[in-house]
Amino acid sequence: MDTPEDRSREANELRKSGRCKDALEIYRELWDGQHHDGFTAAGLLHCLRKLHRLDEAMTFADEIAARYPDHNWVNLEVAWAYADYVKGMAENGASVPVLHACGEKALSRNPPPQPVNHIAFAIMKAANGAKDWHTLAAWTSRVDPSLLSPAGMKLPDGKEGWSYLARWYHYRNLGLIGTGRAQEALPLCREAIEKFPNQYKFFAYDLARAYAGIGEYEKAAETFDELCRTVRPDFYHLFEYGKVVHQLGRPEEALALMARAAKAGQRPEFMVGYFMEMGDIFKQVGRLDAARDHYTLATALRMRMSWSIPPELQQRLDENAISSIEDSVEELTYRCSRHWSNCKTEPSSITAQDEREKPLAEGVVGRIFLGHPDREYFFINPPDADGYIGFKNELTWAPEDRSLVVFDVVPSFNRKKNEWAAKAVNVRPKDDTAAS
Repeated sequence: MDTPEDRSREANELRKSGRCKDALEIYRELWDGQHHDGFTAAGLLHCLRKLHRLDEAMTFADEIAARYPDHNWVNLEVAWAYADYVKGMAENGASVPVLHACGEKALSRNPPPQPVNHIAFAIMKAANGAKDWHTLAAWTSRVDPSLLSPAGMKLPDGKEGWSYLARWYHYRNLGLIGTGRAQEALPLCREAIEKFPNQYKFFAYDLARAYAGIGEYEKAAETFDELCRTVRPDFYHLFEYGKVVHQLGRPEEALALMARAAKAGQRPEFMVGYFMEMGDIFKQVGRLDAARDHYTLATALRMRMSWSIPPELQQRLDENAISSIEDSVEELTYRCSRHWSNCKTEPSSITAQDEREKPLAEGVVGRIFLGHPDREYFFINPPDADGYIGFKNELTWAPEDRSLVVFDVVPSFNRKKNEWAAKAVNVRPKDDTAAS
């Protein structure tokens, strides 16, 4: 008959080979048979974690932490149990206060740095999504960045993604800026730009907002201008750039930037706060109908999403005698879009970008190669020139493979490569089939 020691060795071998389900049965047998020791406890908890039985793992973790407070393996498994639990709760949408409380309980047991970092990143991600800057700042301070890898994680397409160290810099910057400590963020922003050129767009944005946070609006505008010259900005870059330009006393330029952002096709609920700010600037320049429409749109969006109306927005509704909203979000968006079309004055960098998006060539003749029917793109090869890529969803007719066509060439921004290229658009049949 096997002794408890024999069964313990068997369980350990199964655990080491990855057979945690089988190992758990033996550990349970030993524990329920009153064969209590730290190694059995730690092994049992390890298997619960690996089998993702997290609620059970947490109950057992608290029990054995009290029973074996000085056992190194037990303490390590307890720490990782908390890390797994916090991560699981975050993935299931737990609120930031709940995650924070659980994380604080984990820290009270003085866990080693690695599980602390895992707990912190789960909480930081949730805090960032909720714009809870105080919690974000608190947990970035509990991470030891010297333990974080600067190497980006490999993505399924073979490209390099964000590293844990880069993510920490970004979260730290956001937390500091959001809690009024932008001055502390400035050197971190500069370090991040130097260390992580692939994430330049994000860290340049952090730097611009840090300058704005300390009232250095000219430097903020310069940073935004450089960002817009270097990469294609996202809608929020343009909105925030507009806010900085407005602070510099250039409301018309601010509106032009914000209008460009609003026309970028982003989901309107992502821009609801910006619409109220646009209303304020429209009011400042005397465009009162535009101001009313933007206040109304911001309100209608909040009502659609079942969000509360903040006091500052309600004040604007009252000041403009807007007591009810009868138009749909779609109708209000259309009305606002007409105001956006009348915002013409733009800073030089944005104007330059508009110039880049004008056709490079028109009426070019070439032969189209459609390729496999499931392929989303095609190629057109003009005589004695490099070929151009085009996209099938932009075709307005069904050309025959290898037929002659006429097309225009326009700049196209490749987001994956973060660079400008060229593509074929406005493809149409060529009547003269004698061309080669």
